[in-house]
Amino acid sequence: YLGLLKGNHGEVTQAVAYWLDTEIAAAPPDYVETNKRHGRVEERSYWWTANAELTAYLAQDYGWPGIQQCGRVRRRRRPLHATTWTEEEEHVVVYGSQQTAQPTPLQCSQWLRQHWEVENRIFWVLDMTYGEDRNHARVIALPLSKLRCLALNVIRQRGYRYVPDAHRAAAACNDRGLSWLGQ
Repeated sequence: YLGLLKGNHGEVTQAVAYWLDTEIAAAPPDYVETNKRHGRVEERSYWWTANAELTAYLAQDYGWPGIQQCGRVRRRRRPLHATTWTEEEEHVVVYGSQQTAQPTPLQCSQWLRQHWEVENRIFWVLDMTYGEDRNHARVIALPLSKLRCLALNVIRQRGYRYVPDAHRAAAACNDRGLSWLGQ
């Protein structure tokens, strides 16, 4: 398991953030990466630390077993030709596994980026395009979610990079969407 602790994990997030403040408060980042894309520069700094004593606390008090490492990621962004950072955000991150080997900071950072690729490519699209978070139909929510995922997979297999483009193409010809399902 590797993921960001968000607002819905309030007490756990606060406990891990407090522990990180005492463990790595003044330490330099373990890994820094910089990307230039979309007319901006983005810098991600990662701090990782093994947490033997925190592992037992999280397992006992919060029911989170197997958390081996905790970390913090700071993302800063600025326009390509600017000299000062215009956006900055920090997140608390946890890593847990059944394996006993500790991953390197570089491995954890790469896994976190892969996690966000999935998050942005699938879950963000499902929420923004299909309004999945607004669905309050608890009885039929799972079947509807599966249908939305099926639609997203069909759209990706057809080679569309953007879901709205596929929606427009399907709407332009009444039987096109059905023919996609048959292929």
